[in-house]
Amino acid sequence: MPDAWPVVLKVLKWLGITLLGLCGLACLLFVVAFLINLRDEELAPQTRALLTPAPNPNKPEDNLYLALAGLNAPIGATMIAVGESRLEDHNRRVDAYQRHPSPQLLDSFAHEFEDPGRLVFKGDCGFIQPLNASVWAAAFEHQEAVDNLLAENLELYQRYLALPDFHGYYETARPGYQRAYFVWPGEVRKLFLAVVALRLRSGIPDEQKQGLSDLERDMQLWHTVLKGEGSLVSSMLATAFLQSDYLLLGDMIADPRVRLPPGASDGDRVVPVFDLGDWDLGKAIAAEFRVTASGLRSELSADRRDDTTGWLARAYDRLGDHFLKVNATLNLDARETGRRMLAAADPARLNRMRNERSWLPEAQSGWTLPLSYNPVGKVLVAITELPFDDYPLRAWDAAALQRLVRLSYEIRRQRIGIAGIPQFLKQHPEWSTHPADGRPFLWDPAKGELRIQTVGKQAPGRRFSVSVWRPTAG
Repeated sequence: MPDAWPVVLKVLKWLGITLLGLCGLACLLFVVAFLINLRDEELAPQTRALLTPAPNPNKPEDNLYLALAGLNAPIGATMIAVGESRLEDHNRRVDAYQRHPSPQLLDSFAHEFEDPGRLVFKGDCGFIQPLNASVWAAAFEHQEAVDNLLAENLELYQRYLALPDFHGYYETARPGYQRAYFVWPGEVRKLFLAVVALRLRSGIPDEQKQGLSDLERDMQLWHTVLKGEGSLVSSMLATAFLQSDYLLLGDMIADPRVRLPPGASDGDRVVPVFDLGDWDLGKAIAAEFRVTASGLRSELSADRRDDTTGWLARAYDRLGDHFLKVNATLNLDARETGRRMLAAADPARLNRMRNERSWLPEAQSGWTLPLSYNPVGKVLVAITELPFDDYPLRAWDAAALQRLVRLSYEIRRQRIGIAGIPQFLKQHPEWSTHPADGRPFLWDPAKGELRIQTVGKQAPGRRFSVSVWRPTAG
């Protein structure tokens, strides 16, 4: 096939020319992109505003955040003093890590709040599942275990009871990826709910009165955290704790053996319904922006380079940093944060944002990315944006559950029979509809159960229903 060789050589020649042309074009595009990204933007006024936290109005002795940080302080120490000391130490570590990151310093954050002598919860409250199952039933079935756990953890329990005495919540931890993840009162709070349930079921008026008072104070406690200046973590934990309080209330209301205050005005005390603005996670979303900003600045700090890495790895890092403009990224994220904050107060707006959003923020198309300004920053913002969408909807579901329990209370207080419940629901949309989308709560007369239709993605098995009081129950 000697006649074929000239054709093959010609094809190879043009293929080589094409490849060289493509390489040249790629080099040209890279140079253009490199030049485009020589300068960073100035911080926008909106960005500067979001970077500035609200002033702390609380004295240390009034700050619930410090009390929670010191909840498991050693015997003889005060919660506030220990919490303040722990947060000061955490902030020093954050500052040191941002100046010069090291694996050893990073590992040290995992062992914060683990000082010797700290109180540790003794025993297991695994039989209490406040969000998935009935505490009302579980506490009764495990009464002996609850009594033993209370005796073993009396100091922690009494400290938990004192938390509502602190009337403000302001997180004093320095913003950064190394968050102050102190021990939240998970187990001791389960014990608290079990003890309250047993007191309410005791049939002893004084015990029932104390149990209801403790539950009211607990709702006040987590309402304070929800309205305070904190992160999304604290806001969502407060939301979950409030849900568990209201589920316990719902079970109490459904039990005809428990006497409830009969007055028309008692509902606002026994089953308060918060102002819808209290469920707005806007402040927590702004706090997350400050965390992102701190982490971004820390990652690009001059002293973070590890001299032990090879020159090629260091050159690659520097090249990547060239296409990541800190101020431009923060400005972009601030605009996205502003939209998320508006959407947190308006679920309909949030749904529109989710439907209209492209995979890159501000409708940037994928094919323009290599030539666009700040490409790495745009990708980072796009990656970090999506997980925020569902948090506000989960908070709105908690607000709906609050309405549902108040509805069950009014059905009992007004002695509405099973046959009259559908009409009662129509007459009181302020209690019988979801505040996010207006959908009515579902009524199952066969089960005697009211249920909400959730709008957020909830964990499997999460409970969003209550049984309705029946006057003929034993």
